[in-house]
Amino acid sequence: MHSGDPEQIQAFRDSVGRWGELWGVPRLGGELAIRTSSRFRRSLGSYRSGRAEITLAAWLIEGPSDLLEEVLCHEAAHAAVHFIYKKRVRPHGPEWRGFMAQADMPARVRIPVAELPEFRRSALAKTRVWEHRCPVCQATRLARTRVTRWRCSRCRDEGLSGELVIERVPSPIAVDG
Repeated sequence: MHSGDPEQIQAFRDSVGRWGELWGVPRLGGELAIRTSSRFRRSLGSYRSGRAEITLAAWLIEGPSDLLEEVLCHEAAHAAVHFIYKKRVRPHGPEWRGFMAQADMPARVRIPVAELPEFRRSALAKTRVWEHRCPVCQATRLARTRVTRWRCSRCRDEGLSGELVIERVPSPIAVDG
């Protein structure tokens, strides 16, 4: 893991500081460590509350700036939620989604492979996962393995079988590690 270019890290801090002001956590930009890691393969970023540290995939620096900004905001929103609520809320719960909306960013947890730069798409081209989809309500769940025992809880609650259709699909990439 490396810290990255000092000027770039300062620019990241400035962005996080602006979001912190917006979210009512003005100390956010000054209290977070921000690093890059070349070890991230599937994840684009992570926030570690114990260290108050955001880590970004190193390749994001060369990728599309809007994707880098989205991932940085995503992780900064986790930090803001932690600073305010500690561990009393879900990681991608309404508090986190609210911060993403305030920052005018999409509140997504996965980035479709098609939205990644070509140099990353080719690295992930062979990666596939199992999509478990409810044919009634279209709820989906992804897994690395095929899980035939899973059922759609919403449809089961309505008295239906909840049986899922399972197929192999290209893997989206996770924003969180």
